[in-house]
Amino acid sequence: MWFALPFGAGCALCQYLLPERLWLWAAPVALALGLLALLLHGEKGRAARIAAVGCCAGILWFSGYAARYLAPAEALVGSEHIFELELTDYPEEATGGARCEVKMEGLRGRAVFYGGRELLDLGPGDRIVAQCACYSAATLAGEESSYYVSKGVFLRLYGAGELPAVRPAASARYLPARLSHWMRTQVDGLYSERTRGLIAALLTGERDGLDPQGYTDLTESGLVHITAVSGLHCGFLIALLGVLVFRRQRLTAFLGYPVLLFYMVMVGCTPSVVRSCVMMGFLLLAPMVGREGDTPTALSAALLVILLANPFAVASVSLQLSFGSVAGILLFSPGISAALNHLRPKGLARSRLWRYGAGAVAVSLSVMAFTVPLCAVYFKTEALASPLANLMALWMAPILFASALAMTVLAGVCPALAGLAVVPEWLARYLLWAAHLVTGIPGHSVYFTRPAVAAWLVGTYVLLGLCLLVRGRRWKWGAALAVSLACLLAVKAGPRMQVRDDRLTAVAVDVGQGAALLLHAGDMTALVDCGSLNSPRTAGQAVAITMDEYGWRRLDRIVLTHYHDDHAGGLPWLLARVEADELLLPQLMDSEQGDLQRTVLDLAARYGTRVRYIEAPWSTALGDAVLTVYPPLTEGGGNEVGLTALCSAGDFDILATGDMSAATEERLVSVYELPDIEVLLAGHHGSKYSTSEELLEAVTPEVGIISVGQNRFGHPTQEAMDRMTEAGMELRRTDREGNILIQAGY
Repeated sequence: MWFALPFGAGCALCQYLLPERLWLWAAPVALALGLLALLLHGEKGRAARIAAVGCCAGILWFSGYAARYLAPAEALVGSEHIFELELTDYPEEATGGARCEVKMEGLRGRAVFYGGRELLDLGPGDRIVAQCACYSAATLAGEESSYYVSKGVFLRLYGAGELPAVRPAASARYLPARLSHWMRTQVDGLYSERTRGLIAALLTGERDGLDPQGYTDLTESGLVHITAVSGLHCGFLIALLGVLVFRRQRLTAFLGYPVLLFYMVMVGCTPSVVRSCVMMGFLLLAPMVGREGDTPTALSAALLVILLANPFAVASVSLQLSFGSVAGILLFSPGISAALNHLRPKGLARSRLWRYGAGAVAVSLSVMAFTVPLCAVYFKTEALASPLANLMALWMAPILFASALAMTVLAGVCPALAGLAVVPEWLARYLLWAAHLVTGIPGHSVYFTRPAVAAWLVGTYVLLGLCLLVRGRRWKWGAALAVSLACLLAVKAGPRMQVRDDRLTAVAVDVGQGAALLLHAGDMTALVDCGSLNSPRTAGQAVAITMDEYGWRRLDRIVLTHYHDDHAGGLPWLLARVEADELLLPQLMDSEQGDLQRTVLDLAARYGTRVRYIEAPWSTALGDAVLTVYPPLTEGGGNEVGLTALCSAGDFDILATGDMSAATEERLVSVYELPDIEVLLAGHHGSKYSTSEELLEAVTPEVGIISVGQNRFGHPTQEAMDRMTEAGMELRRTDREGNILIQAGY
């Protein structure tokens, strides 16, 4: 333990703090500190010297690994070559085609290859020859990123003229991947559309099959950890195997550990499952060799194994959450459980139900001790109601896992047994129902979208730290909780107080490279567009979080200017969390938009949302304001057949034109008598082909909001910004300011 933890610290220093030029200098500094530890005697001195050696080894290992694996890949960036690639997994759909992780000759580690849809016909072990453009995996959209390298992927390849040379490579090494794919295929055929995504994620760790409603409910309730293969699943698997061999300890260990290792490879060797397998191996094998189990040592050994395989994994969110969860359980769960059991009523002194509840709540709270800050940084959210959700769901998770695994395998071998799949089907339905129920509780989650919320979290940890330092006085925990809750309510009340009057309020939500404009007046709320090219899911979540921040519960109208992902792709994730009365849509005029329009109509049918096609100018009240929607004015590409939205309150007007070009803008102002406006949502995210001089001269806006994020199109263009500046407009940008709030001054 004293070697492995400092080894991880050395890797973390190189990843987060030390510039590359100082890596090799930091190693002797760590050793020098170890020499100072010679002044210490006994166990403390020995531990300090081992720790210094471990930290030095971690720094050297990280720097050597980067030179051997990452540097050769970075040397290829910006060039084009013909490579022979071997697929290591099944391809998945991507924008404009498909992608898959591959191995290539001359490159250590893996690469991710983007090709055409014909890639979807291949599988692990197949080989292709392709001409590829090479891009860095260590930088995304011009910024450093650890997303790929923490997974052992060191290069991004984009096919440019793929050659039709495919050679199957029959190899037993890909048997786990094929078995995982077979299991997902069986799940798709056995279970309903509602539950198959959850069951596939539970068995294989593959979450892509989760529909937006299920994923949102699991995330918001704090139950999404069930779908990340970890110690929970490995424990279930060993318990199931133990039952099959009549609880014979040695036989369970002898058969169980190879099964665990195979399962680890099958689900992709994520940090959470590798940690679980290493720790489970210690637990199974220690009694067989006459050694005691020691969880801190096992946890440290798991960290060492993962970082020896790939030291860049220290930046993996999965690794940090997994190890943080276990560390929290080890440190705090016994104390919290004892305190809860001390509080139990006398009539429940021997109640198994109370002990289960106390244990589940203790584990949930202990896990949150270290994972809440990580979730705040990485996901900007934390499910405060997760202890309740775990209390409702964890009792049946082992039953669901065991029954789903057994029924899926048995039905695959003997289709006549498919009817037995009704058991995991209804258990999965219960879990999804419980998650959805918890998400209906007001304040079930807290969102770290403002500095004030982050300050509340820091203050809460300071209070808890003081409680740990102050001995005795049991009331201290209740007092700390009350103070923290009061501060949270005050922080959440700030934005709601800001918009509590009936004035028209507009919020341009930061959704990245996309658009979403919230309009609120009186007790009514409307939304113009909801999408993002960076992440449609994030767009829907961002709008829902913004509405929660201001206390807006439902949407009276949703206007979709046109059917492109950057304007409509986030709708499934939004409707999974927010009720909407009516959708205002353009009638289909181009087959290019057909697929997304059908998705929108299916969503409307699922959630009971009315649909209105706008084929003539249409107006509706929005509190004291008026929302007017204009129909498409021309034919052509998807950008040109969109709606225009104008919201007016007294002398205050805000206009959104979608992605229409200058020619369509010119026709808009010639056909309709638009008022002088105060706020313009810049067309097409600041494209040089939109927000034309003709439009600016006709509506004379005072403020221009550019909804934009990281993109490869050069948005916003200097040409468009110069036009708006020369027109006397004040420019605001979501990529720099985040959400932009504007209130009418009438």
